[in-house]
Amino acid sequence: MPDPELRHGAIYVQVLARDLLEQGYSEAQIFDGTGFRPDILGQKKPFALFDDIAGFYEHAAKLTGNDSLGFERGIKREMRRTGLICYVGLSAPTVRDFIQNIARYRRVFSDAVEIQTARLDQDGVLSWHFAVPSRIVRRQYVEFGASGLLSAMRRAANRNFSPSLVTFRHSRKTNLHGFERYFSCPVEFGAAENAFHFRREDLNLPLMTADNELYQVLVESCESVIGHKSRNVAPIIVDVERAIAERLATGEASQDSVARALGMSPRTLARRLSDENTTFFKTLEELRVSLAMSYLKDSDLVLAEIAFLLGYAGQSSFNDAFKRWTGRTPGQFRAEDAPNSHSSIP
Repeated sequence: MPDPELRHGAIYVQVLARDLLEQGYSEAQIFDGTGFRPDILGQKKPFALFDDIAGFYEHAAKLTGNDSLGFERGIKREMRRTGLICYVGLSAPTVRDFIQNIARYRRVFSDAVEIQTARLDQDGVLSWHFAVPSRIVRRQYVEFGASGLLSAMRRAANRNFSPSLVTFRHSRKTNLHGFERYFSCPVEFGAAENAFHFRREDLNLPLMTADNELYQVLVESCESVIGHKSRNVAPIIVDVERAIAERLATGEASQDSVARALGMSPRTLARRLSDENTTFFKTLEELRVSLAMSYLKDSDLVLAEIAFLLGYAGQSSFNDAFKRWTGRTPGQFRAEDAPNSHSSIP
């Protein structure tokens, strides 16, 4: 079975494409090799597969030579373009309500994003991920969403408040000071989760955009919409990848241990993966390839550290595997493919 078609609002692909045209890029440069065609420019409420949206942002970052494109565009994002999901957030009484509403009604705008608020009241933690396989690179779009969300909340509260900590699962080694300057707090990359850590007093900030009557109407509208939408969540392959990732560095990422973590027998896990036209070994290898390329491109980790994080007994084993995957050694890949630091933020 193919991966579920997780769809996501594509309005910000449309906005980005128009901006690139205004900057002088041709339609061929903007759209060739992506999952989009120029006809998206005229669509009223575009939706698309999330992997195509994430890929478009990665493509635009390479096209413009700006490795912080998503982050920078998020800062300037006009959230009202998302429609209903935005207004049910902005009309809420407080920052906390804004967050809880975005989390609850996210299906109005996206089938792909998963938002966790279970730790919000006690620890101030808002975390999120996109329920798609790790092979889908989404770094630019994750950063776009993070800076855009904080920007929207700051404007709604009319306060330039900041989290106490921001973490991202992906690695990054360029423009780190730009992120810390904007978020006004420590920012960690290569962490266990994408998350904001908020202070309680900031969660209680009232929103200047609050409107109780409008709020009640919008909540009813959102409840109606999500009541008719598919609740299709992450496929088994995503769950397996997460379980593997948690065990790689300890050398415990075996089919038996992952099956136990997912509450099933190894035989059942093998059958479930077979239904997805894959195997445990293939899933493990694809995750290692994805992580290895991310570590090599976006971090300063030495090869021995990367080998350890990927669960290899030594650097030579990692070197052999990487050459089998790509035809190049890790050192050659890093030298040839590691991005240069390009950003409009000084």
